[in-house]
Amino acid sequence: GQIVSLPFSLIDTFVIEEKYGFNKTTPKTFVMDIVKGLLLTALIGAPVFSLILWIFSTVANAWLWAWGALAVIQLFIMFIAPVVILPLFNKFTPLEEGDLRSEIERFAAEQKYTLSGIFKIDGSRRSTKSNAYFTGFGKTKRIALYDTLIANHSTGELVAVLAHEIGHCQRGHIKKGIFISLLSSLLMFFILSLFITKEGLYAAFGVDGTPIYAGFIFFGFLYSPISQILSLLGNILSRKHEFEADAYAAETTQKPEDLVTALKKLSVDNLSNLTPHPLKVFLEYSHPPVLERIKALRSIRGRG
Repeated sequence: GQIVSLPFSLIDTFVIEEKYGFNKTTPKTFVMDIVKGLLLTALIGAPVFSLILWIFSTVANAWLWAWGALAVIQLFIMFIAPVVILPLFNKFTPLEEGDLRSEIERFAAEQKYTLSGIFKIDGSRRSTKSNAYFTGFGKTKRIALYDTLIANHSTGELVAVLAHEIGHCQRGHIKKGIFISLLSSLLMFFILSLFITKEGLYAAFGVDGTPIYAGFIFFGFLYSPISQILSLLGNILSRKHEFEADAYAAETTQKPEDLVTALKKLSVDNLSNLTPHPLKVFLEYSHPPVLERIKALRSIRGRG
């Protein structure tokens, strides 16, 4: 997949992103990212795929065993990603002591939310765009703030952004996301089990017999429409969760305008489309348009 998408990645990074002043990626960094991605695919992706193939080739009720194996692997990767995988691509530096760290820790304590670590990421190595996110779980759970985000926002705005991210955790969005992901893969493996031994699947592609390797490829083509439908449903739920996390941030900080200001700055920094067509939002957006989020936040302020 990375090889096929390489020309598009080059154009996106060095033509489009460069044109609008976002790109900070050097050719060396770009190449190293590709190499690291391929190595991870070889070290993780290939063995996992081989395991799934082996299960479907030899085990009864293979779909259930394959799902169980993949679920364990996915959860393990989520656990180790913040300390093993993500640092391969970015430098994670503990946020230095100061007003920002103190305010974040104070807010988290008020919400009875345990922080495992607050880190600054060198996102400016690749782009001027800003972001913040939670990653990992248990002992590896951490907050990640782009250095570009820290540079362009006030302490109040940054606390509001982090309150939004904490809201995802406190409202159960992370657990729901993991559950839905596991349920989706269970559905996929079950449907795969119904077709993988059917000669009609292979005959449709002009292949004699039922070679399982080819069956996985053919099933991937046929499952694509179902995957698109699940993606649409996932985006609907994601947009709902974003509104809920915004509301959590506004209500717990009691300063909805801080998040409004942060969203405005992020939309300017990232050149977000303020008025996307509703159909495009429905088909593609995992987050509501910024103006809709601001309108919802100001309605909270009005109620207050």
